[in-house]
Amino acid sequence: MFDVLAYLLEEFSDPDNCPAHEDLGRQLAAAGFENDEISNALEWLDGLNSLNEGAYQGANEGSGMRVFHDEEIERLPTEVRGLILFLEANGALSPAQREMLIDRLLAMPDDEISLPTAKLAALMVLWAQRAELPVLVGEDLLTALHGEPTMQ
Repeated sequence: MFDVLAYLLEEFSDPDNCPAHEDLGRQLAAAGFENDEISNALEWLDGLNSLNEGAYQGANEGSGMRVFHDEEIERLPTEVRGLILFLEANGALSPAQREMLIDRLLAMPDDEISLPTAKLAALMVLWAQRAELPVLVGEDLLTALHGEPTMQ
């Protein structure tokens, strides 16, 4: 599933240029992805697209501290929770986008939730929201697509 999502980010920098599901499914199959991967990725993406930031708008209006629920602590590894807090503290995620990211992470099977998949999920949330990334934070997130940067 995550290879499909990474492919979408690389192929369609603008979500508006992403084809309809039926055409996208054919394009992904032609690119060599398995039907199960395609189906899971499109289902996950549908869940992302169905999240209306308006549903989370109250999060942007609050000034309190976000405390993770017991289920979130159990399902989201420490480094993933740290990433979420880091992204919000550095202006990469609004509180509403943070909640969207947590929602999408919790939609994944437990064994697939890791730091690289959380980075990819964060990129997907920002991609769907057409949000700009702060440069240094964006470079860190892009390691989920391209691996760790090397010194040249």
